[in-house]
Amino acid sequence: MTSVLELLGPHAYGLWKYGIGPTDDVETAITKLRATAPHLAKFLSEVAQRRL
Repeated sequence: MTSVLELLGPHAYGLWKYGIGPTDDVETAITKLRATAPHLAKFLSEVAQRRL
């Protein structure tokens, strides 16, 4: 699976605040973000879908 860093580049480091590491896979990040930042989970999901 694609990592958050591969998907967002250096912007991935901005997700540390939400407990998402740049090496986390996108699916894991989306799952974690749904609980704390659903708007970011939706954004990450949409970016991942468009990239594939």
